[in-house]
Amino acid sequence: MNRSLGAILLNFAVALYLLATGLLGFTDRGSRSSLSEIRNAVESLFNRGDFSNILVAILSVLAIIAGVFILLKFFGQVFPFTELVLIILAIVWIVLIIMIDIVAPLNARNVNFIDWMKNFGAHVMVLGGIVLATERFGG
Repeated sequence: MNRSLGAILLNFAVALYLLATGLLGFTDRGSRSSLSEIRNAVESLFNRGDFSNILVAILSVLAIIAGVFILLKFFGQVFPFTELVLIILAIVWIVLIIMIDIVAPLNARNVNFIDWMKNFGAHVMVLGGIVLATERFGG
């Protein structure tokens, strides 16, 4: 693992972010807290209900699994399917970026551009960390 300090720090931070995001998806039931990004993204597009809860659970589990795989890879434990999991997560994360940062603001009446820019930048950084963690694209 011959990588720069910046790449190592970014991978570690992304793993922690994904773990926290996934865990927060299972909390905040019924709340519009800014802590639960997955829940807020799903509920901004779909009505609250069974489908919404199932989708939040699936996305939360995917985020937790990806965070664990990035951490395991960080500590030298690589499994044959790690690459596939990270590529799937990158695709799912792109979909989340579209849902959270493009579709949801289009449906909102008042969007604070600076808050939007901060959130969009954070989401793109996470995507960059996921892509960086894959062997195919630099990890």
